[in-house]
Amino acid sequence: MRLKLFLSILLLAITSIPIAQTLQTWRWDTYKMKFKAPDNMVIQQNDETGYQATNNSITLDIYPRKGENLTYDGMKNAIMNWANNVSLSYDANTEPIYLKDINRYWGCAIDGVKQGFSASALLLINPDYPDLSYYVWISYAPEYYHDAVTILKSFEPL
Repeated sequence: MRLKLFLSILLLAITSIPIAQTLQTWRWDTYKMKFKAPDNMVIQQNDETGYQATNNSITLDIYPRKGENLTYDGMKNAIMNWANNVSLSYDANTEPIYLKDINRYWGCAIDGVKQGFSASALLLINPDYPDLSYYVWISYAPEYYHDAVTILKSFEPL
């Protein structure tokens, strides 16, 4: 009986260990930005109009926009409009999360779901260059939530 209980506890402990990928630092030299992402991402786009990379578990897209010069309220409205435009399902009663300092960026984020995958929309602004906004989309399998959070917190200007 004790062995059976021990094996049950061991199995529960093993299955509750979060799944993680090996993250490495990636650079988007076009916009002098770096961030962490899985080392096995395949880059699909890397130019002045966007950055897209994916693997079997995580998709990351970054879209720059010039000339928005957003205030905090403007950031909240912009991220909610973008989330609606890309059909991100989220709790409309929840305010976007304001992130005062992400490695020298200002940010605003919304978490939700799209097509059965967990997803987050993040808006970043470098306070030294407020005319440039970065719209970051990350979708991921739910078991990679911790990796997604690490990626979203890793953005940093070069």
